[in-house]
Amino acid sequence: MLAALILATLTPAAFAQEGMVQMGGTAATPDFYTIQAGDTLWDISTRFLGDPYQWPQLWSYNEYITNPHWIYPGNRVYFHLGDALTPPGASVEPIVDVPYQPPQEVVATNDSDCDFPAKFDSEATGQQLVAPAILGTAKDINARGRVIAASAPGTNLAEGTYVYLKLDDTDGVECGTLFNLYRKVGGAVKGAGAARYVYRIVSTVRVIRVDDGVATAEIRDSFVETTRSDIVGDALPAEVTVDVAAPEGDVDARIIARLNVDMANPTVYETVFIDRGTNDGVDVGTSLYLVTQKDGLAPRGAKPDTRLPERVTGRVVVVRADETQATAVVVNASEEFSTGARVVGTPNRQE
Repeated sequence: MLAALILATLTPAAFAQEGMVQMGGTAATPDFYTIQAGDTLWDISTRFLGDPYQWPQLWSYNEYITNPHWIYPGNRVYFHLGDALTPPGASVEPIVDVPYQPPQEVVATNDSDCDFPAKFDSEATGQQLVAPAILGTAKDINARGRVIAASAPGTNLAEGTYVYLKLDDTDGVECGTLFNLYRKVGGAVKGAGAARYVYRIVSTVRVIRVDDGVATAEIRDSFVETTRSDIVGDALPAEVTVDVAAPEGDVDARIIARLNVDMANPTVYETVFIDRGTNDGVDVGTSLYLVTQKDGLAPRGAKPDTRLPERVTGRVVVVRADETQATAVVVNASEEFSTGARVVGTPNRQE
């Protein structure tokens, strides 16, 4: 009696052999098939789904199969996705003949297409931007010496190299003191008022010992290669975290200098300097549009064509500002630009 009861409770799946379809309920709804030697998804789709062209769908149900041309005997092929509550089963959508209809031309209209489309107005919170340069004087970076020697034999010095700093004054300098190494880029910047220069932040160094007038330091963070004769100055931050917002306001400024003057085409994340500062409402986090009034074939450096309307070509975000000028990072750019390019809070759009 007990044996008969056990046999009565066994499902057909309990008697399935290798190569047989395991039955989840009835023969019309198979759960899975155990692959045999020589099988392909094409063959399995033909046999159980009645349509060989269902093989891509069958493949999608079995994510463990990485290449549909390589399936292995003993593995199982499930016939549709299942979960803990609904077991896999087979389902083939019927093919419905749809009469052919010629495509109709549809012209989409959009009221916002009047005037140039708005661009570069996305917002971001806590955006980290890197501006490894200062526009100022030797006093602004508190220049106090130079690199006179290094432990490495090469001319281009990398992180981990020890450098020897000849300092004008070692008062207050001790093990652990941080300095930036700077390098002057180009001549005095026009439009910056008093004679100001672009000082590139080359690297940050940490002092490990101090001797008579000379401090030994290790290069910690590099933005470009360090060289002997680089200037020692205060460790002003190169990385700034700001919230980036859509430009607004009536600021009208110009780019008066770029950090990478040796690059013909400025790029995104380029560091630039503008001729407006806190006296003009420009502060850290201020977002401004790059605009142009030029023919696309105009040569680099050509003057604006005032007959043309302004066109937005990018966006800059201010990361450092004093009373009369500011440092900014280019966060968007769809066209190249040059020194003299305008940056504004609100472009001259038609209402």
